[in-house]
Amino acid sequence: MGRWIIKYIKYLLDCILSIVYCGEYKCTVCGAYVEEINICDECRKKIKFCKDIIRIERANSEIICYSVSYYSNIMAKLILRLKYKSDFACADIIGSFMVKVIEENAIKFEGVTFVPMTKKAVKKRGYNQSRILAKVISEKLHVELIDCLGKVKETKDQIGLDGESRWKNLSSSFKIKNPNIILNKNILIIDDVITTGATSYYCAQEILNNGAKKVSVLTAAKTSI
Repeated sequence: MGRWIIKYIKYLLDCILSIVYCGEYKCTVCGAYVEEINICDECRKKIKFCKDIIRIERANSEIICYSVSYYSNIMAKLILRLKYKSDFACADIIGSFMVKVIEENAIKFEGVTFVPMTKKAVKKRGYNQSRILAKVISEKLHVELIDCLGKVKETKDQIGLDGESRWKNLSSSFKIKNPNIILNKNILIIDDVITTGATSYYCAQEILNNGAKKVSVLTAAKTSI
């Protein structure tokens, strides 16, 4: 059994125990006891929340993106622990913040999807962290989780590439799986971090080009964009 599966089972057991023993939550970041959700007020205060609405404009097309916060401090720790340590409690915290952004900005959508990884990458890690976040949002808002995109091209790691190289690296990387499940729908794409916006843009364009009515993007954090 993969280590991530064991950690996921442990996370589910911790959730059950938290319900049985009310008030015994711990802050996922620092370990302090909290009453309701898995992050304390002190750690929450260190998150640099982002109120910007990001507009990615390219080739006479514009995609609207929202982010919970800037990629620093506590949010960076939460994302990295979800991504590389299989700490699924972090997904619930980030997902709760994402729901707040959705509600504050009145983002309308009928289906939530996620930025895909290649089959090879998913097999190596065991899961797609963006899919985990999308699932959290789907469950909290009772909205359909749609698995509509595939990553069909192995690409270089985006880390270390300059802005234009990131765009070239990801060109033609994403393909729709089944256009019927997105036809005439407003779709929300979920990802962990947005940097140049290349990933978000290409995923959104692929969905729009295959019949979706409107596409918005929501990420846990933003860096240089």
